[in-house]
This record gives sequence, C-alpha cells and structure tokens, in this order.
Amino acid sequence: MSDEEDEENVGGQAKIVLPQYFTRQNELRQDLYEKMLVLAAEGVKKHKLQKDIAQHIKTSLDTDAEMNELIGKGPWQVIVGRSFASAVTHEAMHVAFFDLTEYLETVLIYKSLGVQSV
Repeated sequence: MSDEEDEENVGGQAKIVLPQYFTRQNELRQDLYEKMLVLAAEGVKKHKLQKDIAQHIKTSLDTDAEMNELIGKGPWQVIVGRSFASAVTHEAMHVAFFDLTEYLETVLIYKSLGVQSV
C-alpha cells in the first residue's frame, strides 16, 4: 500500500489515515465523524466540481447502513464550498462542519428533520 491511500495495514488491522482538517462543529460520534472526513477527502480526490463532491458524499452517506442506523429520520444534506453562509435546522446530534485544510474546502453535513405530513 502507498502512503497516499486512506488505509494502512498495521498488525493485520486496517488503520484509517485521516486528512488534515479543522473542526468547526461536530455533534456525531467520533468514529462516524472520522468516516465522514475520509468520505469527504475521497470525494475531493475523485471530483473537481464542488457539486460533484457533495453528491459523492451524500450518495455514500445515504447508502451506508452504519450512517442510517442513527435515530434521525430525515435525509442527509451536504454543502461543499470555499465560502458560503448557512442557517439550517437539523436533527440533534447529526451535524458535522469542518474544513479540509489540505484541499481548501469547507464541508457542512447534517441530517435534516423528517418530513411530517399535514
């Protein structure tokens, strides 16, 4: 395995290598937060456009069983950019806001509130 890969095999176990990041806000469990950081870094490496990076992260989150076993009922929402403002309502304990300093990108991921029928 090369140094550029996200995982290294150490003593028979895979060790996750996290990208350089700065946490602005995190209310997720640490293991899920680290998984999001790796997903975001993968998206930045694979795609050039921010909308494609956001779609990569959202698709991965929506199909990941571990991310969808959380109690929030709404879908995951992802915003990727270098400069943006936001005011969002999200499920409690379902938000991560961080900078990928190596790639100069800011990422906001949250689980929106479940839709209620009237």
